[in-house]
Amino acid sequence: MKLKDRCWLWGHPEGRYNFTWKEKGVPEEEAEINEVKSRMTPAEFCHYFDIKKVFMIPLDVDVNRRQYNLSFRRMTDVAWECFDATSDIDKIQRYIDEAKDFDNITGVVLDDFFRRDGAFNNIPVEQLHMIRDRLKNNEVRPLDYWMVIYTNDICTDEVPEEAAVKYMEPLDGITLWCWNEDDYHEVYEKWDKFLRMTAGKRRLMGVYLWNFGQGKQATVKSVREQLEFCREKMLCGEIEGIILHTNTMGDLELPAYQECQKWMDEHADDEIPDII
Repeated sequence: MKLKDRCWLWGHPEGRYNFTWKEKGVPEEEAEINEVKSRMTPAEFCHYFDIKKVFMIPLDVDVNRRQYNLSFRRMTDVAWECFDATSDIDKIQRYIDEAKDFDNITGVVLDDFFRRDGAFNNIPVEQLHMIRDRLKNNEVRPLDYWMVIYTNDICTDEVPEEAAVKYMEPLDGITLWCWNEDDYHEVYEKWDKFLRMTAGKRRLMGVYLWNFGQGKQATVKSVREQLEFCREKMLCGEIEGIILHTNTMGDLELPAYQECQKWMDEHADDEIPDII
């Protein structure tokens, strides 16, 4: 399988992060226009980067889900964020209903599970098992069940390893992210722990093309380093693929996005061995 076939988008509604160039870390004297709005949709990003998998995360935007699903018609895998079902198990049914209408909906994902206030303490792990049961045993087809975890969630006082593993047990796959670009050394330092905690799970690695944790542009050097790390771990079978975050600045010609495009042009057709 080619590397591009293992890449996902972490998609948001277009324009979700529109803000001024100054807030993007670009000095005003370097920007002829003080404010440039992004209009790139998730589907457009996937077309631009030639990838066919998307996690769709509406955040707090009230989206027309069917319209987005129609725009994803050429995608091979679509997974929607489903955190609402952790408080109301019946809400998982709408994801199953959508999968009936769209054959390429293959799963759901829990975003920021350990980072939401009270989520870890207030949601019984049994609720996650109940969601899994509905996802795997329904009238349409079994759906995959993903979760987000951050490097600073691994082996901490707030999220001890034993408890984290207990909550991840019902999941099919785990996606790993590093929130602050300057803390990427934590990925190397905690990699063996991450592998141990996720033994038997599918694994994806997220790459931020904007440094959300520190509120500034991602650097070209860091983006290249992260992508090379992911490629190395894909080649040795430790992760299944990469998630690119996100479409909402993809048409602003930011250096990090341009570097990612360049890297994809170099490696998109690399052959990646199947994970057995």
